Amino acid sequence: MRSRRPAKACLLLACLLLLLAVTLWFDNPAVDVSASDFTGESGGEVGCSIAPWDAGLNGNDEGPGGEHPHDYFVEVGAACYAANMTRFRVAVGAGALALAALAAGVFLALRPRSAAGPRADPA
Repeated sequence: MRSRRPAKACLLLACLLLLLAVTLWFDNPAVDVSASDFTGESGGEVGCSIAPWDAGLNGNDEGPGGEHPHDYFVEVGAACYAANMTRFRVAVGAGALALAALAAGVFLALRPRSAAGPRADPA
């Protein structure tokens, strides 16, 4: 009798990869910038207001909302777009791997079990 362990492992892997893909798809990254805002301090870490799916699907490369100096707006927009596109590509790849693992798990779970053990080849 064949074990269902490989099928369960593939299905678990598919779930984990799907969770990773959804997290990366919707989670907005934070980026480090050197341009300063109105505060006069050097940039530092800034949270992106555009989600990775929006940057990847719609090409949205806008900077932060509100009124900011042009240099700050452009640098934050470019840094967020680059970070979002990386996340978008990784999310799509993880989603594709999740589908492949799901297909493999379903195939392994549905294939017929053999009643007999391995057959010996006649000599």
